[in-house]
Amino acid sequence: MGKLKLFLAALMAACVVIIGIVSFHSANEIGRLKSFYPAPLTVEEAFYASLIEFIKVHIISLPLMAVILIAAFLLWLEGRKPPPV
Repeated sequence: MGKLKLFLAALMAACVVIIGIVSFHSANEIGRLKSFYPAPLTVEEAFYASLIEFIKVHIISLPLMAVILIAAFLLWLEGRKPPPV
């Protein structure tokens, strides 16, 4: 496997790991919010808290998804090259 392919695969794996960490942190943030809030959350408050976390995760993960797609496209292009003669 060439160095470019190895780098792109590692980059894609790192992006997936970062997205997973951010998502896990966001889910824990809701639980932490519930524990510090003085009264039980209403359905509406829980919805807005979840919406804020949803937006935060997507702001962070959308650029990483773009990196993954570009890296996958470059790997695809690399695979289509004819072997050197």
